Amino acid sequence: MKIGVCVGTDMEKIRIAKEIGYDYVESNCGDLVKASDEKIEEMKNAGIPVLTANCFIGLRIVGPERDDEKISEYLAKLFERASYLGLEYLVFGSSGARKKPDDMSLEEVKAQTVDFLKKHVVPNCEKYNIKIAIEPLRKQECNWLNTIENGVEIAEMTGSPYINVLCDVKHMYEGNDSFENITRFADKLIHAHTSNPIGNEEHNRTYPASGDEFNQDDFIIPVKEAGIASCSIEAGVTDFEADAGKAYEVLKKYR
Repeated sequence: MKIGVCVGTDMEKIRIAKEIGYDYVESNCGDLVKASDEKIEEMKNAGIPVLTANCFIGLRIVGPERDDEKISEYLAKLFERASYLGLEYLVFGSSGARKKPDDMSLEEVKAQTVDFLKKHVVPNCEKYNIKIAIEPLRKQECNWLNTIENGVEIAEMTGSPYINVLCDVKHMYEGNDSFENITRFADKLIHAHTSNPIGNEEHNRTYPASGDEFNQDDFIIPVKEAGIASCSIEAGVTDFEADAGKAYEVLKKYR
């Protein structure tokens, strides 16, 4: 399994991740769209793969605020740049984009989400051969789609092999989503996020470190058993170089 770390478009973090020995970095979709052409070239030539990117879309995809023209324009640029950089997955968490309005039923929200994926996302996936990993989020961040099973339901409703699911230790841990569901739904899971989900006073989740209260085996062993090929660190960070270095020492045995 490949081990990576979330860096956005920060070239200094990308350089450090490469020096530490990470297999790849994970970027941010919105940042990729806003980045200059020069920044994209820097990332392409950084000497470490940009395998994936998170925070898929900031535009509303459900409810009356949805603007299909703006969505289409945004996704066209995102997928073009993702393809140019060689990304394999885009992570669809985007809690604000998919939040259920109070006056909409859950079934209506599911239907609009599936419509968004089928109408706007799948054609781009097919054009550029890039997959989507739906990220279930804890209830504090999203008022629906909180479990692996929820994500798999939406993925299967699209009928597309390009729409899959991600498992994130923080959201599973806080949502009491059993780690057994990782192997249960292995055929739809393509990517993972890890951290110390217990966190501290400064960050609600932190980079893994030796001696943490949370045992990474509990999460990553099922991830490996499910055949998931990549796992990124996604967490708050105080000193990237120090924290990423310590985390790599903890996680490299799972490669």
